[in-house]
Amino acid sequence: MNTQQATRSLHQNHKHLRQIALVAVIFFGSMLMGLVPLIYGLSSTDTQGTNFVVPTEAEL
Repeated sequence: MNTQQATRSLHQNHKHLRQIALVAVIFFGSMLMGLVPLIYGLSSTDTQGTNFVVPTEAEL
């Protein structure tokens, strides 16, 4: 194997690893962004001080 073939092989492997890393970052980033509304919704369910009043027909 001459130097040009070795350099070309290393460059292709490096490019392949960068593509895999990019896909992994996008995948995990989208999973994290998808979990943000769920985490926010579960953390802000404090209903101890809130009284739910259902209006009756006369009040409307």
